[in-house]
Amino acid sequence: MHAALAYVALAAQLAAVVCLLVYRRNGARHRSHVSWLAWLLVVIMGGSSIELALHARHIGLFEAGKAILLAVFVFGSRGNVARLLRSESA
Repeated sequence: MHAALAYVALAAQLAAVVCLLVYRRNGARHRSHVSWLAWLLVVIMGGSSIELALHARHIGLFEAGKAILLAVFVFGSRGNVARLLRSESA
């Protein structure tokens, strides 16, 4: 079971990294702090997926769920990290 969860977590992390890497601004403002945060997300998720691919280890349900949830957030914002940080006021 943990091998299947490892594959799911790896696929979710790689999908989120690809989504962040192919993001296009399309006229949006450049904010350096958001760019640094996007870069940090790519480095951490990319490094985590490389580590997971090279050193197979036990992946629990919660760690796989965390990877899926992060990928859902990234895909929900279509790779726009600024949309992840923005708060919606009522």
